[in-house]
Amino acid sequence: MSVWKQDLYFWQLVHYYVTERGFRLLYEKNKEVWLEDENPKPKRIIRIARRDFDWQNQLRKDVTETVKRAELLRKQLKQKKIAGENIYISMYPPVDSWDDLTRPFYLGKKQQTMMKMVLIPSGLEEKRSVTSGELSKDLIPAFPIYEDIDMAEVVIGRLKREVRQHTKKKEEEERSFFLYGKPIATYVLLIMIAVMFYIVEQNGGSTHVLTLIEFGAKYNPAILDGEWWRFFSSMFLHIGFIHLFMNSLALFYLGGAVERMYGTSRFVLIYFIAGLIGSISSFAFNEQVAAGASGAIFGLFGALLYFGIAQPKLFFRTMGMNVLVILGINLVFGFVMPMIDNGAHIGGLVGGFLAAALVQLPKERGRPRQIFYLLGTIILALSLFWLGHIKEDQQMSSLLSLQLAQEYMQEGRFDEAYPLIETVLEEENDNPEAYFLMAYLEYEFGDYEKARESLLKTVELRPSFHEAHYNLALTHSRLGNTEEAIASLEEAIALAPEEEEYQALYDDIMTD
Repeated sequence: MSVWKQDLYFWQLVHYYVTERGFRLLYEKNKEVWLEDENPKPKRIIRIARRDFDWQNQLRKDVTETVKRAELLRKQLKQKKIAGENIYISMYPPVDSWDDLTRPFYLGKKQQTMMKMVLIPSGLEEKRSVTSGELSKDLIPAFPIYEDIDMAEVVIGRLKREVRQHTKKKEEEERSFFLYGKPIATYVLLIMIAVMFYIVEQNGGSTHVLTLIEFGAKYNPAILDGEWWRFFSSMFLHIGFIHLFMNSLALFYLGGAVERMYGTSRFVLIYFIAGLIGSISSFAFNEQVAAGASGAIFGLFGALLYFGIAQPKLFFRTMGMNVLVILGINLVFGFVMPMIDNGAHIGGLVGGFLAAALVQLPKERGRPRQIFYLLGTIILALSLFWLGHIKEDQQMSSLLSLQLAQEYMQEGRFDEAYPLIETVLEEENDNPEAYFLMAYLEYEFGDYEKARESLLKTVELRPSFHEAHYNLALTHSRLGNTEEAIASLEEAIALAPEEEEYQALYDDIMTD
C-alpha cells in the first residue's frame, strides 16, 4: 500500500474522531495528533501518529515516550486518571517481535495513566476492521478508497482544512462564553464603593459604628423598625481600608469575569439579588452591625458554580478547580474567624447561584424550570427575613449595645448611651464592662454614690480591672473618702504600675 494512502487514512481517521465523534484536538504537528474525549470517566485520550518503524526497539522507544507525554497531559488537564490509545498508521510492522508492546502501559505513582498501543498496518482489511481495545466500540467506518494520488492529495487537503476549521470554530464558541459582555457595571460599582468609603471617612470614619449606622449599615433594630433599604445600602459600605481593598480586588476580578460571561444586565441582577439574600441572611444570623459587598461577591462565586453546572466540561477545563479551591478557602476562613459574617457569605453564595439559574447564560434558551428558581429565590428571601423577625429578642447583643454606648459617650451623648447600658444590666447583671460604663455615666451626672456602687460591683466581678479601681479612687475622692481612695489607688497601681496617672493621683492625695 502506497505511502500517500497511509497519509490519507491517517487524516480520514483524524477527521472522523474530530468531526463525527466530537473529540477535542489538543495537538497537531508532523502527522501526529492528540485528541481528547471529554465525556467518559476516566478521561480518554487518543494519540494518532503516522509512523513507520523497522525495528521493535524503535517502536518501544516511541511507545515509552508517548506514555510519558500522556502522564504530563493528565497533570495539565488536572485529571485523576487517564486511559487511552496510542494508534500508529504504518506501512508495515517492525520486522522483529513486538507482541509485548500490545499490552497496556501504565505510569504515575498510582498508575493513573494507561495507554494501549494499536498498530494498524498497511493492509486494507486491517484498516477496515479495527477491533483493538476501545477502538472496537468507536464503530470506525470503512473510509473511501482513492487510487489516484492527485485526487487523494486533494482529499487530504480538504480533510486537514475541515479538522482545523472545526477545531477553530469550537474554540471560538467556547471563547464566546467568556467574552459576551464588557465589565461596565463592575467598574461603576467599584467607583460607587470607593466614593462611599471616602464620604464615610470624611464624616466620622468607616470604623466608627455610629457613622456606619448613619450611612446605612445593616443594623438589625433599625431594620425591625422598617428600614429595609439597609439590605442594599450596606453593600456599598466597608469597615476600614483593608476591608475595602480586599472586597474591591475580589469584585474587580470576579465581577469582571461574571459580567463578561453573563452580560451587564444579567450581572446586575445576579449581583443585587445575591447581595440582598446575603444581607437578609446576615440579618437572620448575625446580630452585629455589618457592612460590605461580601455577600454579593460570594454571589458571583455562585454564578460561576452555575456556569459549572451548565457547561461542566468547559468549566473544569478552564477555571473550575481554581474557583472551587478559592471558594473553599474563603468558606473555611469564614468559619474559623469569628468576626467574619459567614451568614452573609453563604447566603450570597446561594443567592448568586439561584439568580444565575434564573437569568441563565446568554446562549441558553428559556426553560420552564426558571420559574422554580424564581420561586426558590423568593422563598429563601422571605424565610430568612421571617427568621430574623422571630429572633427579635436577640437582635441587640450586649457587645453591640456597649460598643454603641461607648461611641455615644465619646461624643458626649450621655442620655443616648444610658438606656443601652441599662438594658444590658437588666439582662446581664454580671457584666463588669456594663457596670463600669454605667459608673462613668453616673459620675458625669454627678451621682457619685451610685457611681461608687457600680464601681464596687465592677471590681467584685473582675478584681483585675485596674481602670475600675482608678475610677473608684476618683469617686471616693469626690465623696471625701480619702482612705478608701488611697486603698483603691494602691490596688490600681499594683495591677498597672506603668500607668503614670495612677501614681500622680496617689501623690496628689498623699500631699494634701
